Amino acid sequence: MSILSKPASKIIIAIIIVIAGFVLLLRGCLSKYDEQFAHTHPLYFEKDGKGIVFTIVEHQQATSYSQKGNMVQKSVSTSYYIQINDASTAALIKDEKVKNRSNIKSYPVEMLGAAANNAWLFMGELMAFDAFTLEKKADTKILETKNPSLAGKFPTERRYYTYNRSNKQIYFTAIDGTKWELNTQTLVASPTDYSGDNSALKQQIEALEKMEKKNRAKEDSLYQQYFTTPSQQYAAREISYDEYNRITKKYYDGRKILEDQRDSITALASMLSKQENSARDIERTIENLQGNNSFSSIKTNQDTISGKWYGLYAPAEIEKLYDRVQYQGANDETARRLFYTGSYSQSKYGEWMIDKESITKSSSADFLHAGFLLDKNTGMPVHLNNPGSFIVVHKEQIGREAKILISRTNFDGKVLWSFNSQLHDWSDWICNGKQLILFGTDNKALSSGECNVLLCIDLGTGKASRFDYFSNKSVKTN
Repeated sequence: MSILSKPASKIIIAIIIVIAGFVLLLRGCLSKYDEQFAHTHPLYFEKDGKGIVFTIVEHQQATSYSQKGNMVQKSVSTSYYIQINDASTAALIKDEKVKNRSNIKSYPVEMLGAAANNAWLFMGELMAFDAFTLEKKADTKILETKNPSLAGKFPTERRYYTYNRSNKQIYFTAIDGTKWELNTQTLVASPTDYSGDNSALKQQIEALEKMEKKNRAKEDSLYQQYFTTPSQQYAAREISYDEYNRITKKYYDGRKILEDQRDSITALASMLSKQENSARDIERTIENLQGNNSFSSIKTNQDTISGKWYGLYAPAEIEKLYDRVQYQGANDETARRLFYTGSYSQSKYGEWMIDKESITKSSSADFLHAGFLLDKNTGMPVHLNNPGSFIVVHKEQIGREAKILISRTNFDGKVLWSFNSQLHDWSDWICNGKQLILFGTDNKALSSGECNVLLCIDLGTGKASRFDYFSNKSVKTN
């Protein structure tokens, strides 16, 4: 005999249907308040001639919403996905849910870097995914299996992990304070004394400093042996005047040799020190570009290529230009800038100096608040081939809300194409030689760092494809 009578069963089923319908109706009403957006620091990968853009996408599903006057209260359920888009068409290829917010105990959720075909990120733990298949390649459990001695010792805070852009390895401090280098290919960790500043230039400078100390020690020894001692012997009439002169001559001859050696060491150390300072400036620029993407920070106004100097300046700016080569941006937003070319050479102090007398205007084309776009990986201006050219970024008008324009020009300043990004700031950008890939925000519902716009601009034609992370759809460009 049935536990429930048929009428009771029908009533329960009806109640379930009504509740389900209400939930669906409520969900339908709340769905218009859902948000989704890409995080900054996307990655670019290429295999077999196909390029993809790898991003972390945050999905916020509204669970409640209320508004009183200008005050809005909204509760959301947050989840994190990884997603790949075609670098040529910007079209969505694939996405995969990774974690709910409730499963993440430590923030930020952040991209670390690329190694081979794997994307490394931090999402409450160190993780890696195949950029093309989105297959998980590493997490704490996998890493502990590969490194049994580190079981329970992988840190759960982002600050203890460092991705090295030079060798594509990850350095971390275990929870017991020991230092490790994680091979991003084998997933095997090995002890390290890595400190982050062991550059080859620094090691050379330190070696020269040791040579200079040895040189001075030799001079002190020479002074004692061939000057102090014979002087005392001559004063005590233990040696003749001729013998004294013969011995002290060895001192002066030896000192001259050591002084010449020390001058060479000092000159070389000075040159390397300038190179190290220059390298540090570039590294500092690269670091700044990872987090500061204001219009003034993404460009510079001079460059050097094959012994030739190039500048983008207004006539008044070129008159006041300092004669040392500097990779710095000019900040006057009202300046319309022209292309200039000239020569430069190295001074006796090892500095690269512009020959201001050689500077000439090379094009009549002018650009508002313009500069050469910087490559985020090198900290130097982007150079394109066939034909040799720059990417010039400039503004359509003055003011904070002015959109950023992009022009490809040859080295003489002739414009090959121009494109309006329709963005007044970029959240991020990648230049791979074939496309300029831009990220930005034009949706007022989103905050800074929450990107809804992906633009893939063909560097040959200037034509662009667009994807909107908020609507999760490809969008036509003008």
